[in-house]
Amino acid sequence: MPSEKDLTVLVVDDEEPILELVKETLTRFGFEVFTAADAEQGITLFRREDPVLILTDINMPRMTGIELLRVIKKESPTTQVIVFSGVGTTDHVIETLRLGACDYMIKPFNLELLVHTVNRCLERHDLIKERMGRKVMLEQTVHSRTAALTRTLYETVKSLGRLTEMRDPYTAGHQQRVALLAVGVGKHLGLTRRELQVLHIAGLLHDIGKAAVPVELLVKPTELTPPEFQLMRCHPKAGYDILKDIPFAESLGRDVASIVQQHHERLDGSGYPNKLTEVHLLLEAKILSVADAFEAMSSHRPYRPALGIDFARTEIAQQSGQAYMPECVDACLYLMEQSGFNMQVLFDMLQEFKSEIYN
Repeated sequence: MPSEKDLTVLVVDDEEPILELVKETLTRFGFEVFTAADAEQGITLFRREDPVLILTDINMPRMTGIELLRVIKKESPTTQVIVFSGVGTTDHVIETLRLGACDYMIKPFNLELLVHTVNRCLERHDLIKERMGRKVMLEQTVHSRTAALTRTLYETVKSLGRLTEMRDPYTAGHQQRVALLAVGVGKHLGLTRRELQVLHIAGLLHDIGKAAVPVELLVKPTELTPPEFQLMRCHPKAGYDILKDIPFAESLGRDVASIVQQHHERLDGSGYPNKLTEVHLLLEAKILSVADAFEAMSSHRPYRPALGIDFARTEIAQQSGQAYMPECVDACLYLMEQSGFNMQVLFDMLQEFKSEIYN
């Protein structure tokens, strides 16, 4: 016997004797029974009383039981429906079962069979609800564990980024600021939450290849010589080699290692390490290159003081369409304007963007 919470039944038939017979029978077995003389009244009661089981005749004036079945299944797929008729055909049986009816019965009823069929349909309802509950619990568990893995990945990436900054204290915070600015540009361009996560992670790791650069070059207080600069230019490829075996593509759907390798490439092929042109560059790398260039110019370096926001704005604007993707430049400049050209305000705003993509 079903639980008390599942004892509400609605019977729909245009024959009063049938309604009374079914109601009397099911009431004796502890069911709460509502009756309706036509499908329209049945829909009203269905929406008001939320029965777990509906018994309906097929042949009724204005609206048939099959039409009623369609309405019920559309609004409440788990509600069980038993269809009955005194003049049913094989086509009727097939149609009702195809639409989701639990069973089909022929009038006049065998009352014992009626009660048995009602109980069986209610057991089916309980089983469906139980499975749905397990599915919801499973989805919640998967969501929770995915979120935990994402946080673990993010914290791991941050730790890897810190290794680079420990060797290059003069640019401490550079990777975090580039990552935030890249997320702001990507958000302005309409990237999805997952794409923004990829962009943020690539930003946090974009200079990890500097682990392969001698520390004396990273902290050298004067301009690098041409040979030293060539050695410094190896860091994007070194970053790729460090990251290439981490399965970012499996977890994030994008090749973070290739994004890192391309962050110093330029649209016109003047970048490094592979002199790639626009058609061969990943969108994330195009975004990262603008964010990296802007942050580097507006911040201090061992060999020079910060060039300032105005210089950085002018430089990337002049290189728009040649070195940098115009849409990325426009988005970066827009963020500057939104912050009133105040770097602290800018990065406070970008921190909020970053929080959104991980929550």
